[in-house]
Order: sequence, then C-alpha cells, then structure tokens
Amino acid sequence: MQSRSTVERDVAVVQRIEAVPRILSAVTEITGMRFAAVARVTETRWTACSVRDELDFGLAPGGDLELEMTICNEIRQHREPVIFGEASTHPVYSTHHTPRHYGLQSYAAVPIHRANGDFFGTLCAIDSRSVPLDAPALLKSLELFADLIGTQLEMIEDLERARSHLHEARSRERVLATAEREIRDLLQPVVTTLYLLQGSASLSAADRRLVEDMDASCKEVTQVLRDRLDAALTG
Repeated sequence: MQSRSTVERDVAVVQRIEAVPRILSAVTEITGMRFAAVARVTETRWTACSVRDELDFGLAPGGDLELEMTICNEIRQHREPVIFGEASTHPVYSTHHTPRHYGLQSYAAVPIHRANGDFFGTLCAIDSRSVPLDAPALLKSLELFADLIGTQLEMIEDLERARSHLHEARSRERVLATAEREIRDLLQPVVTTLYLLQGSASLSAADRRLVEDMDASCKEVTQVLRDRLDAALTG
C-alpha cells in the first residue's frame, strides 16, 4: 500500500516530465476527447498527476477520484487497456457504474508501467459525447505514449537517486574531513612535545628511547586513522 506522501512524490515526478503536457495535448487531438490525464493508481487511491481539461471536468493535478468509481482501478487489476467510443450502446459499459456516475460516453485508458514492470497508473481520456475510437492505430499511439511516460518516470527517479547518493557522499566527506582535522589537532601538541623532547640533551638514554617509541606510536596512530578515513570516503 502506497502512503499519501509517496503518491504525492509520484505526482511531483510526473510534473517534472516536460513531455507530459504535450502528450496530453496529443491525446486529446488524436482521440477527439476533451479531457486527458496521467493518473497514479494504487490499491487505495486514484490521483491525477497531470491534466488537460477542455471538458470542465474540474480535476486538477493532485486531485483524487473515488477509486472504486474508476475504470482505472479495474485496469490496475487486469493490466489491459480499455477503450470505447459510445458507452450507451456498448455491451459491457452501457451498464457499468463509471460512465453512469460521471456521465461519460467515450473513454480510453492504457496502463503505465515502470521500467521494472511495476504498475504505476494510467494514461486516460474521457468525454461526455460519443467519439469514434475504433482505429487500431489509435490504441497503439496511446500505448506508445504510456511507454514513453513510464520510461521518463524511471529516468527521473534514477536521477533523483543519483543526486541523493551524491549529497550523502558529500555530507560524509565533510564529516570525515572535520573528524580528521579534529584528530590531527588533538595529536599535534603531543607530536610537537615529543619532537622537542627528542632534541633535549638532558634526557637519559632510557627516556629518549621511550620518547622515540611514543613518537613512533603517534605516527602509527595518525597513519591508521588516515587510512580508515580514506577507506570510509571511498567505501
């Protein structure tokens, strides 16, 4: 089940696809219908992502229809296109609740799938008047448009994921750089003191060996920390 925030994100993604308004314009032109939309359809919601409305249907992007009153919900289940030009004479849709509820005569909807095959929603068109929709090329054109939208969805989502990963990498790099600087600042006084002690003529041989061992340990710790920070940056 998709959360409200997830559906709203999907609406925003469709809004970013520059080709969608042109596709909806083409859909109204080739079908002769006055309303076309890209809809996100889940198990619980029907949400308009982008709309071309010359019918005064009154639905804007982000607006919902009652899921059970849509044919798109049936398409979500059987994943097949639905198209008819005159509901009142159609053997199935003359008695279907959706055309009756919305006063529709003509209807066309094809499923939109993501690149991995997951169902996203529909590319649909409606009108209150009868429209001839029998030409085989018409359905093929709608399916082609739906495939294009599905491909664009995947491209934008891939880009968003890449940007998110880049942001995370840059944030991690800043954190690690700060950590390296703080560790270096902590060790520097110790290293400086050891360096000065090594130059002192008053140290006994035993003390000098101890100072040299401490200096070597500090250098080893510094190198280990640097190696681990480098590994974290590239990991």
